[in-house]
Parts: sequence; structure tokens; C-alpha cells
Amino acid sequence: MEYRRIDSGTFVIRLDQGDEIIGSLKSICRKEKVESALVSGLGACRKAEIAHYDTKEKRYHNKKFEGMIEIVSLTGNMASLKGEPIAHLHAALGLADFSVVGGHVVSMEVNPTCEIAITPLHTKIERSFDEKSGLNLLRP
Repeated sequence: MEYRRIDSGTFVIRLDQGDEIIGSLKSICRKEKVESALVSGLGACRKAEIAHYDTKEKRYHNKKFEGMIEIVSLTGNMASLKGEPIAHLHAALGLADFSVVGGHVVSMEVNPTCEIAITPLHTKIERSFDEKSGLNLLRP
């Protein structure tokens, strides 16, 4: 992984083969003291787990994918949950048969690279558990 902060304050990140996306973003946010940010990216991965939330059951249904997977779009935000960075990311993934699947990102292992921009919001935004939805909701 390599990254740098550019003049606008945005972090430009290149993740390399084997890097895990969510863990890498959390690590950068801890190190650089980013408490909230917007995230955008694209690239490829060899393993991905995505999920869809069932509001009636109040739980995620997960699905794993392996192979050469294009990250067509990666978007979301970083916030804080109990003092720790938390990523809320969604992705559209292009599979080898040219179909596209998408959902909430549980995990992704990069192969060969992923390019991401983190744009800090210069304020602390928290998440906390919401009984009604069963989710850790953003508290702007």
C-alpha cells in the first residue's frame, strides 16, 4: 500500500495485491487522524464478500466471490464507532462473465491493485446502534 495527501487534503491511495480494503482504510484513518471522510475507488480483487441487509430480519445476507473480479465502483464513507474508524462501503463488482453484482462490502482482497481517494470531512461524524433498524446509523 502506498498513499499520500495532496494539496486539497484528499488522500490518494494505491492498494497492492493481497491488501484488504477495509482494514487498509481503517489503518490510514487511524494513522492520519481522519475522523470522517468520503471514499471513492476502483480496481480489482481476487476475493470479495458483499451483503444485502434484510430490514425484516434485521440482518445481512452475505455472498462470497472469488476469481478475477473488477471493482467497477467502490463508494462510501468513514466515520467513528466507539472511538474507532468504521467503513461503510458499497461496491459494484464485474465478474468474468461480464455480469455485475453489488452490495455492502464485508471484505475485499485486492488483486492486482485498487485506487482509492479518501476525502476528509474535517469534522468528527459518529455512528451508533439504532434499535429500530438494527444498524449502526450515521449521526451527523
